[in-house]
Amino acid sequence: MASFYSTERIMILSLLKLIRFSNLCIIALTQVLIRYCIILPAFETESIITGEYPVHLSNLNFALLVFSTLLLAAGGYIINDLFDLETDAINKPNKNIIGKIISVNTARTLFYTLSISGILIGFYLAWKIDTLIMGSIHVFSMASLWMYSSYYKRRFLSGNILIAFLSALSLLIVGLFEPEFYRNFIYLLFYAGFAFMISLIREIIKDMEDLEGDMKTDCKTIPVRLGLSNTKKVVYVLILVTVVLLVAVIYNFFFENKVFNFWMMITMFIIPFVALVSLIRSAEQKKDYYYAGVFTKVIMVGGVLSMLPFYYYFLR
Repeated sequence: MASFYSTERIMILSLLKLIRFSNLCIIALTQVLIRYCIILPAFETESIITGEYPVHLSNLNFALLVFSTLLLAAGGYIINDLFDLETDAINKPNKNIIGKIISVNTARTLFYTLSISGILIGFYLAWKIDTLIMGSIHVFSMASLWMYSSYYKRRFLSGNILIAFLSALSLLIVGLFEPEFYRNFIYLLFYAGFAFMISLIREIIKDMEDLEGDMKTDCKTIPVRLGLSNTKKVVYVLILVTVVLLVAVIYNFFFENKVFNFWMMITMFIIPFVALVSLIRSAEQKKDYYYAGVFTKVIMVGGVLSMLPFYYYFLR
């Protein structure tokens, strides 16, 4: 009996690792904050002015929207690992889940089950808002994850851009399923732009971490084509662009603001990127790039959590 429970526990933990449970939690948190810190407060402000509360998704349908996104993302992680069995055997020896703890057939069945379920929920929600075409977003996401895993991941830059776009889309989809929010969509675009840039940076850092396996499996990623030194320069440029855009947005909205000190905000946002540059500059071994990738994820979460003070001071 004890052996049975031990095996079951290993299977559950392996499944959670396979679908990147921590990443799914970040996606869910992001979408929840977008709804309750940006979209609904904007509707409340509009209702005060017009006297009518805009039509919006119910809590249940919003929960279904989040669930459908998580299903597609989980399926994307699985199909990525299925196509990466050979590369992961080099980059992550003895850490493969598929083929050892979970069979290839089971993983493939999970991918189809999760992806199709997410698409069906997406079309149901599109029908609920009377815009059936919105269901195609879920189809596009699933197809993109498949194409990324099977082809674009091994190409120069295109795979990185595709994943960065899908990361931004995971934010935008919350607003896209709220037609009444379209007139305030610009605020969501700022966060989506940040998600795109930081995801692009993180994907390139992950490619630097996986350089050895990618070279042996004939991938054409940026580090393989340009080398680590030149790839670092590409990342520095992307970080600089991200910082410049952040400063421009902060200047536009907060330079004369009396609640937040402009220079304090600039410092708070720039210091993590300076630290990231330092981590990448000193990186030499595989584990160094791993830590840089983890730190990039921390910056991403910090950007997401910035919605809380934005709501507290301006929309509450």
